[in-house]
Amino acid sequence: MTSKRVLTADYCEGCKINNVEGIKSQGLSLKDTADKLIRTFAEQIFYTGFIHADPHPGNVLVRRGPDKKAELVLLDHGLYDFLRKKDRVALCKLWRSIILRDEPAMKKHSEDLGVKDYFLFCEILLQRPINMREMGLANILTREETAYMREMAMNHFERIMEVLKSLPRPMLLVFRNINTVRSINITLGAPVDRYFIMAKSAVKGWSRIRAFDSSRLPKIAVFRWLWMVWESLKFEFALRYVLSNSLTQSVNVFNKFILFL
Repeated sequence: MTSKRVLTADYCEGCKINNVEGIKSQGLSLKDTADKLIRTFAEQIFYTGFIHADPHPGNVLVRRGPDKKAELVLLDHGLYDFLRKKDRVALCKLWRSIILRDEPAMKKHSEDLGVKDYFLFCEILLQRPINMREMGLANILTREETAYMREMAMNHFERIMEVLKSLPRPMLLVFRNINTVRSINITLGAPVDRYFIMAKSAVKGWSRIRAFDSSRLPKIAVFRWLWMVWESLKFEFALRYVLSNSLTQSVNVFNKFILFL
């Protein structure tokens, strides 16, 4: 019923995703809501490449689904862009390498996206300082970390602009998407680890792309599923190992482990 002159709309029940009391009043979990929000947009960024670039709270509603859990409703699909497969693969690998503090990989995959100033790029991407000697990434910045990011924005404006100019155009909308999701997660009380969830989605997205394109495996669902599980398990193993050991030793062991595979 939609034409050039007539736009047919549908009314969707739900409250804005930043309405904490509205979500609670429906008997829904803030943690489940935040988890689904992050996974939804991570799937777009790391796998499909078809990215909703304006996911502000007014465009994301939360309602009670058939399973009595949070169900998200995305509105306003007027601003989308497509991230090419090779850029998605680079971004998947980059996010994974940041979480694992694999600096050579951070540099390589940043260059794959056209950026030479890799460390600044990684901090812009995560929108927080990165300490290469510590594995944790808190979702809410400390006062010192906030001051660091403000200082970087004020005193390194030209470097930041050079990084942004080097990137594929759709990556600018990726930044917008990530920043909005970060803000919503904080509004909900940061009940989930956004960085880890996105890293797992990145690994899953990369392995799905790789399995689909691989000529060594039959392109049937069971093999693609097994490949995704295997890649996810490798990431889980690596992350848990580096978190339980000193950074230097664990990175060396992990690299040997990957080479062995």
